[in-house]
Amino acid sequence: MKKITTKLFITTFTVLFYSCLISLNIGCSNNEKDEEKSIIDFGISDISDITENSVVINADFKSNGKQNVLSRGICIAMQTNPTINDMKHEENGNVLGQYNSKFENLQHDTKFYARPYLKTESKIIYGNEHTFTTKKINIPTLTTIAVSEITQLSAVFNGKIENDGASKILSKGFFYSKTNPMPEVKDQKIENTGNSEFSNLVSGLEQNTKYFVRTFASNLAGTAYGQVVSFTTSAYILPTVKTLPISTISETTGIGGGTVVSEGSNPVVERGICWNTAPNPTINYGKSKDGTGMGSFVSNLRSLQPFQLYYIRAYAISQAGIAYGETVTAKTTGGNKPTVTVSARTGNTTLYSTVSVTNQGSTNVTAISIGCFDMDGNPAGKVSSSSSWTIGSTLPSVNYEITGLSRANKYYVIGYATNDVGKSASEKVYFSTL
Repeated sequence: MKKITTKLFITTFTVLFYSCLISLNIGCSNNEKDEEKSIIDFGISDISDITENSVVINADFKSNGKQNVLSRGICIAMQTNPTINDMKHEENGNVLGQYNSKFENLQHDTKFYARPYLKTESKIIYGNEHTFTTKKINIPTLTTIAVSEITQLSAVFNGKIENDGASKILSKGFFYSKTNPMPEVKDQKIENTGNSEFSNLVSGLEQNTKYFVRTFASNLAGTAYGQVVSFTTSAYILPTVKTLPISTISETTGIGGGTVVSEGSNPVVERGICWNTAPNPTINYGKSKDGTGMGSFVSNLRSLQPFQLYYIRAYAISQAGIAYGETVTAKTTGGNKPTVTVSARTGNTTLYSTVSVTNQGSTNVTAISIGCFDMDGNPAGKVSSSSSWTIGSTLPSVNYEITGLSRANKYYVIGYATNDVGKSASEKVYFSTL
């Protein structure tokens, strides 16, 4: 703190001298006998509250020396003899007494020059010059503390300002990256408005991923960085689920279930069974929803097709993803056998016949055959030849030649076709040999 008082004694001689040099008229007479009427008394009385970027300067206007003072003020600069063209604070009026000015946004660790001044109608009068130096500051020092509360998608970043560098902290927080081992401005940034010990919950991270993080803090001197620390987010662990055997099956429905043995890293939000006619069924096809969490559950299979083999497995869903149990199979009941016809054309002791499938039924025909019988139902004749056919053909047919029949005798034939559902027979077709 500085206390300064400046008095300017303006005698008759001084006034006349300056009047001749710069044509300034203070309005005094050579016959002035009362010297007190010529005294202007003002000056800086106190310089206080000096920080790195501000100062408060007080001045005392004790006497105007009978001058018509229009305004009073204080000016400062980084060079000697500051003027009103530099940084200034000014008050209007011919008012005696204390006046003060607070100067802000100054450069730190810098010497400044200050002078009070008065404005009259004809001139500017400056008081004695004084100096002050703003405080020296440094960039902050800070520490990056180990990351805490790490999950799959979030973590808490921690930091501490060890020293503010004798200057107000303007901003602070964290830089972090999963690719840059020295995170900086171009990377992801989280700001903090807390105290010297500060933390931020950071979400939106990727699971099972390594990240680099460090603190930053800025004051008027610049930006400082803490050391880099790294951490790895937790990996998701899928639930463990078991598929139970199918207990009941019909043409279009069934009953099964499963057990969630473990939820893994996250709670199970949906569980059930899924099914398809192809191996490894997923929830994108038929499925049931049977609760949440751990434990056993019973599931209903619906909208099945008759006489169809289904693949079934249990599933459980959590934030970690979808887990499936082992696959079990079950075949619905019902279904249709093939539809078949037979024709007959005879000779003396030979039958020429064709067995035709007109509808395969629920599955492909796997076998085609023929039977020839006498009127007592006993097998007759012998199949001496037959044409070929291919399993999977849409409507296959086979030509047969049956020999060894008796002349002028009556017989009948039956055609047969088999699929996975069973074996079907045609109507009897009667014929007589010649």
